[in-house]
Amino acid sequence: MNQGLIPQFEDYIAAYNATEPAAKVSLKPVPDGQADYLQQLVTEGLSGKLPDILFNYDSLNQTLDSNELLFDLKPWLEEKKSGLDGEEFVPAFLDQYKAQGPDGPITGIPVSADSTMLFYNKSIFEKYGISELPTEDWTYADMYRVAEQITKASAGATWGLRSPGAAGGLLFIDYPLLKANGSTIYNPDSGEFEFADANGLKAWKTMLAPYVEGWGSPYPTSNQDTNYFSGGQVAMSVDTRPTISKYRETITDDWDVVNLPTVDGEPTVGGGSYALSISEKSKNKESAWEFMAWFYSKDGGMKEAEPNGVIPATTSGLDHGTWLQDAAAVPTNLIPATQYSVKNAALQPAIPSEAQTEVVPALEKAAQEVLMGGKSIEVAYTAAEDALNALLK
Repeated sequence: MNQGLIPQFEDYIAAYNATEPAAKVSLKPVPDGQADYLQQLVTEGLSGKLPDILFNYDSLNQTLDSNELLFDLKPWLEEKKSGLDGEEFVPAFLDQYKAQGPDGPITGIPVSADSTMLFYNKSIFEKYGISELPTEDWTYADMYRVAEQITKASAGATWGLRSPGAAGGLLFIDYPLLKANGSTIYNPDSGEFEFADANGLKAWKTMLAPYVEGWGSPYPTSNQDTNYFSGGQVAMSVDTRPTISKYRETITDDWDVVNLPTVDGEPTVGGGSYALSISEKSKNKESAWEFMAWFYSKDGGMKEAEPNGVIPATTSGLDHGTWLQDAAAVPTNLIPATQYSVKNAALQPAIPSEAQTEVVPALEKAAQEVLMGGKSIEVAYTAAEDALNALLK
C-alpha cells in the first residue's frame, strides 16, 4: 500500500481480522514514484515474492498490466463472486482499470471516487479586505482575478492561489482544463497524444498564468510540492477531497470548499482513484478475493473507510453512503461541493503502456522549459507531444 495510506489500512486489516481471525494479512509500504514502484514489483515478481494484493492507481494500471503483474478480475466481478458485483461500480471509475481496451480484462477495483474542488481560506479574504468569496458560478477568470487581488493586497505576503496546474505531475488537474478548452492529453480514437493543438496551447497558457504573472504560489522546483494552503500562505487551492480530513486537523482559520470554476461554461473538475488489484502470480487468489469482497462491502471495509474521506465508487455509495451524513462544522459546503465534483469529474482516458510512465516527466520538462528555460509554450509542449508520440511507433 502507498505509504500515506498505511495507517488507514492498518485499521482496515484490524477490522477484517476481527471478523476473520484465521486470516493472515500483512501490510508493507511501496515507493511513491511510479518508476521505483514498478521496478520493485518486477523484481519481486521475478523472485516469487510478489504480494497477493497490490496497490494500483488509474495512471499506472496499463503499465502494470503490460508487465503481466495483474490478475483479470472481470470473470469474478461478472459472476458476483462472494457478493462483489462489477455492476455496482460507477462505470467511469471502473473503466479506468480496463486493460487492453474497453472489452479487455478488469485488473483493479477503485477504492474511492476521488475528485477535485476549490478550497478557500475565509480568514485570509477577510484579512485583506476581499469581500468576494468563491461561488458555484465562478469562472476561471473570476478565480484568477480575485487571486491577483489578494496577492497585491497582501503586498506579496500571501499568494492568492496555490497553483499546481501545469506542473506536470497532476494530470487530474491538467486533463479537465484541457478537456474544457476542447483538447485532451491522449486521444484513443487517433491513437496519439494531442495536447499541443491550438486548444491545448490555450489551456497550458491558462494553467501557467499564475506562475508567469507572479500572483500564484511558486513553481515547485522539486518533487515535493509544498502545500501552502495548510500553512495559511495561500488564499485558495485546487485540491482533492481526501485532504479534507487532514485539513480539519491542521487548519485553525475559517475555511470552506466550493466546486471548481468553469471555462466557457465547461466544468474543470478532475477525478481519479486508486485501486486494489490481485497479483497474477498470487498463489492465494481466492483468499485475496475474500478480503476484497469484505473491503468493498458497505458493512465491511467501506464502513471503516468512509470516516477517512473515502467515497465508495459505487452507485449505492454515491447515493446513500455515510459520507452524506457528514455533520462536521467545517467545511460547511462539503456535501454539495462533493456531489457536484463527483458528478462532473473528467476522468482521463487510458494511456498506452508504452508511454504511460513517461507522460508526467514529459509534461514536467515542458513546464520547466517555459518557466525556467525561456521557451515558448508552443515549442515546449509540441516537443513533449512529439516525444511521447514517438514512443507509440
